[in-house]
Amino acid sequence: MNLKSIFYWNIYHPTMMLCVKLFYYLPVKKNKIFFFHDFGNGYGDSPKYIVEEIIRRGLEYDMVWGVNREHNVPAQYPRQIRLALLSRIKFVYELATAKVIITTLKSRYNFKKKKSQFFVYVPHGQIGAKYVEAQAEGKIGDSYIEGSKWHSSVTDLVLSSSKLFTKEVRNYYWYPEGEIAETGLPRNDIFFNYTPADIKRIKNNLGIADEVKVALYAPTFRDNGNDGAYDIDVNRLLDTLERKTDDKWIFLIRLHPCFIWFKEPKFKYDSRVVNVTRYPDMQDLLLVSDILISDYSSTMFDFNLMHRPVFLYTNDVEDYQRMRGLKDWFFKVPFPFCLDNDELNEAVFNFDVEKYHAACKEFDVLYGSLDNGTAAKKLVDRLESIMQ
Repeated sequence: MNLKSIFYWNIYHPTMMLCVKLFYYLPVKKNKIFFFHDFGNGYGDSPKYIVEEIIRRGLEYDMVWGVNREHNVPAQYPRQIRLALLSRIKFVYELATAKVIITTLKSRYNFKKKKSQFFVYVPHGQIGAKYVEAQAEGKIGDSYIEGSKWHSSVTDLVLSSSKLFTKEVRNYYWYPEGEIAETGLPRNDIFFNYTPADIKRIKNNLGIADEVKVALYAPTFRDNGNDGAYDIDVNRLLDTLERKTDDKWIFLIRLHPCFIWFKEPKFKYDSRVVNVTRYPDMQDLLLVSDILISDYSSTMFDFNLMHRPVFLYTNDVEDYQRMRGLKDWFFKVPFPFCLDNDELNEAVFNFDVEKYHAACKEFDVLYGSLDNGTAAKKLVDRLESIMQ
């Protein structure tokens, strides 16, 4: 352990934890909102769209964004946002004095909540296929379960994206009676309100020509760190797509935030295969993508709001079922399940858009999606009533 680490853990961190207790007695600033996206990630997800709605209305709120070192870059954010670096005393201070805390991360924070504060949980994705929270006790770490229970105990409002998710929150999130707003997720508003100019702008930011089609690969992580599930033959798949459509294609790879704790799959990146894991806004990537390849990730349901093709590469489905568990309804999704590269390429080449749309409409009844493009507006309406 170097001197910097010794100083942090023996002096700075204990001081910071003392500040958590002391700052509890500081007054709350009625116009302050604190945003925390995943592990201190950059300007993206639902908090981005909430901020944009606040700015659109001209509301003079003091907005603070909790960041990690990688995203501690003011140029990434609108000028109305201040930054607070994770695991610092300033971070603790900003949390302690915010009237509203809006977070996408289900975990424990260095924070002691006051009665005058309002804590909003906006899930970083829709309901997923794998077991979570109380469903997964014994399969995921005790520290996560403890943190999730604490999180539910301080939460005042949860945003839900589907009837299925509302039921899951009640049954498994240690949140049996708290308020749930069935508004959809602000991050998904873009799928109902975008223009061709938005797609052109995002593609330009990514360095993708307008005429090039986009395949996005966005898998979830494996708790055991196994990377054998990510063995997609990318070049073969691109060739299949180009034969089917007579278009040029690019393959984008977006890894789950939790890959910072697990082994990352190794791909050979080049002009046709691009790593976009560090791109701040997943919804931008979904919006410009023509197909999505995933596995057990909830991102499939975000993408399905546009009824564009989703393919599930699940070569380890039996192992994953034993390791984490998969919900029964997951096997009713309208997306092709592909157990190897042969099945994936066959599914892509033989894709029938009419049959797919019919299957999606049928599944939508079971899923009960609540997204309609107005989630950010509805939440900011609520914030205006709270922050008076």
